[in-house]
Amino acid sequence: MSNHNPKKFALNMSASQFTKFYILHLLSIKQSGMISEHFKSEFRKVGGNWEPAPSTLLDALHDMAEEGYLSRTDDYKSHEKKRQKVYWYRLTDKGREEFQRMKKQFLPLFEEQKRILENILKTVF
Repeated sequence: MSNHNPKKFALNMSASQFTKFYILHLLSIKQSGMISEHFKSEFRKVGGNWEPAPSTLLDALHDMAEEGYLSRTDDYKSHEKKRQKVYWYRLTDKGREEFQRMKKQFLPLFEEQKRILENILKTVF
């Protein structure tokens, strides 16, 4: 991974990589599953006002379901008015394994970023 790519999210990972990683985290703690609206508010909790672009989020959910990391179930927002379809996403065993692999891969990046930020805070401010 290049250190000089301006499109990288903090931590030298793309916004789409972080989005996938955090989706796996959220589903690992919410066994009952989530719909896309739930993800948006959870991302804002961790990233301040940052949330992935709608297309980034939907692409990540779609790709991860295709790859077998997530299962997807159709449902309706309201069962009285069967108009607005929603998809419930849940973690599969394969998704759980992928999350463990990503945690090992990304931990050094998070730790390095934390050191950099602490140095900036100490030396500049």
